[in-house]
Amino acid sequence: MSVNLEKQNFNGRMVSLRIGVDLGGNDVKLGATDLSAQKKLLPELVKKPSLTQDGPQRTIGQIVDGIKEVLAQLSVDWSEVATIAVTVPCPCTHDGHILNVPNLGTPETKHLWEVPFGELLAAEVSKIAAGEIPVFACNDANAAGQDEDFERFGNSNQPRTSVFITTGTGLGGCVISDGGVFFGLGQAGELGHTKISVPAPYADRFASDPFPQCGCGAKGCVEARASLSGLIRRLGWALGDEGKAFIQRDLEKHDKHIDAEIFSTLSQLYEQSTKKAAYNVRTFADERQDAFCRWLLDDWAIMLGALFASVAPVLHPDLFIIGGGMTEMSVSARDWFISVVRESYAQINQQSCFDSQPGNCEIDWSVSRDQGWRGAILMGMRAHQIQ
Repeated sequence: MSVNLEKQNFNGRMVSLRIGVDLGGNDVKLGATDLSAQKKLLPELVKKPSLTQDGPQRTIGQIVDGIKEVLAQLSVDWSEVATIAVTVPCPCTHDGHILNVPNLGTPETKHLWEVPFGELLAAEVSKIAAGEIPVFACNDANAAGQDEDFERFGNSNQPRTSVFITTGTGLGGCVISDGGVFFGLGQAGELGHTKISVPAPYADRFASDPFPQCGCGAKGCVEARASLSGLIRRLGWALGDEGKAFIQRDLEKHDKHIDAEIFSTLSQLYEQSTKKAAYNVRTFADERQDAFCRWLLDDWAIMLGALFASVAPVLHPDLFIIGGGMTEMSVSARDWFISVVRESYAQINQQSCFDSQPGNCEIDWSVSRDQGWRGAILMGMRAHQIQ
């Protein structure tokens, strides 16, 4: 595929495009934009299974191979690449130094990731490209939040504040103020690691699991409940005798019951692969409207509402936005899920000035579908790191 792109002089190089890379624990996705980041150049992202469990060096090699594939599809060479921006599912500094690693690698390889990833990738790129290409690395939730803001507001200077969370293996977060990511010293917006108590109206449902440990090592993080990792642990309890009996009693209060077929399927899947079983909880909650699976995902919604209610008095944002895997559910399933989030928020936050309504602490779904890869490009541009 050949594209006709306008070239500009960039530090003595005539360049025409930017590369974005979304690095996750499950896969790596790569895309490209024009220099303004407004035009996406590939009809489909280049996607590869992640090698992050093997450490940063193999991952860097995989990213380089993916960039080669992007360039081949566009019939351009390295010399036309203005910048490369890459996300990581970890908090990191402006210059791409990974601060800690809750969601990358294995217990044996985690320590390998505490490196200046942006610098290492830039060094490898410069060897292959026979010239220096600026590389910007950033947290994936920040990048997703940046793209969300761009989708909603473009380059508008309109004053605004939004709080963005992304649901996945962990729970990422981002604070956007007037179109730009708020970094603090590097880890601002790590909302998944906010320590909040279980809301009093829901104390009984969490009584058997009062202090779950997060992947970061701490206890009490929202991520320990509202994430795929938290769901895997919770599902193990729910499939046992104690959990099943508790959930059945709770469902009966609302004239609902556990579907024996779905319960058996999940039990079998859990023995084969805990992650696969957890993925199917969302599928059954959506496609089958299964009461048992929706009860489990109510955990996420309740804790997200509690998180938003805790953050509202600090930031008083225009918007709370939910992104990530939950956005892939059907419209009816998303309506159910966000209604629980809003109910939890309303039960906890009683101040009228923080009522969730359009334009004031409004709780809404993400409208962005590119998220990480293009958001990283935008972050680099807006941070004036890689103009």
